[in-house]
Amino acid sequence: MNLHEWRDRPSTVSFGPASWQSRALGVLTALTLRPVLGLLTVLGLLINRIWPAGLQRAHLDLIDRPLRLIRPLPGTVVTEQRLPHCPAEWVVAPAAQGSDRVIIYFHGSALVTLGLNSHRRFVSKLSEATAAQVLNVGYRLAPQASIDEAVEDGLDAYRHALALGFEPGRIVLAGDSAGGLIAADTALAVRDAGLTVPAGQVLLSALTSADMDLKYRALRDHKDVLFPFMTVKFIYDVFATVNGTREVPTMPAESNSAGLGPFLLQVGTNEMLRNDTFVLADQLAAAGVPVWVQVWDKAMHMFQLSFDVNPDARRAVAEIASFVEHVTSAAHDEAA
Repeated sequence: MNLHEWRDRPSTVSFGPASWQSRALGVLTALTLRPVLGLLTVLGLLINRIWPAGLQRAHLDLIDRPLRLIRPLPGTVVTEQRLPHCPAEWVVAPAAQGSDRVIIYFHGSALVTLGLNSHRRFVSKLSEATAAQVLNVGYRLAPQASIDEAVEDGLDAYRHALALGFEPGRIVLAGDSAGGLIAADTALAVRDAGLTVPAGQVLLSALTSADMDLKYRALRDHKDVLFPFMTVKFIYDVFATVNGTREVPTMPAESNSAGLGPFLLQVGTNEMLRNDTFVLADQLAAAGVPVWVQVWDKAMHMFQLSFDVNPDARRAVAEIASFVEHVTSAAHDEAA
């Protein structure tokens, strides 16, 4: 792809109409996972009323253990890595062997669950598509850890990549859902630590604002096929703020992002975090940071992970690969 093509693109692009596979996944999720999440939320609210201290000791990331059965793409080499406060792993597809390009990836988690296992296959797809080595980061989760501690893990991962000799202009931070929040906050932490910022950031269906009204307004236009509103509010109220006793740091949409590299933001029409993406894009543009928003018709939250069966997800991954090529090559050319 011509590297100037991204500079000539409009800031917001809509992709559609949705494939039948993407629509079917949305319907299936709405009929199965969404009711389960709603039921678990009601149960969580009841436990929080009776025994809030016990709920704060819950390790909701246990669900990630059986997900180790999800295999990466064939030929992918996975190497365990230990950061100062959390596990990580290098995920390298055959096309990325020996590459000097790195993606530091933060998995979606709703701040409280999933992990390296749940996203290993998608991360291997990213490595294959971008020809980049991927550092998959198992950052600390709520309620045991705060968002600030998760961002500290992100900063440790970035410093680790630098210590191995990778150039900032060849590094991209990426993440989906709450992992998108950690990716954006890590970029800000890198800048504030006085380090050279990475080449760019890729945020997928990212949580970037603490404003619940943004999410409620999004639901008035399109139903979220995965999350009931009360689930997201429960996670924020009970786990992120520990029932109002823990202050949530300033979120990316309310921060000053001046000096960061370009952003690619992907979001589906059928998810409540849609408005988070638009508010962040406005803030980035006001700070002079290049930003491109891609809106995918009828796509559900984190639809990119369905690339095995969903052509829209595969196209989204191809867009990510093009963006990574653009920002890492542009930064490399400028350095030269």
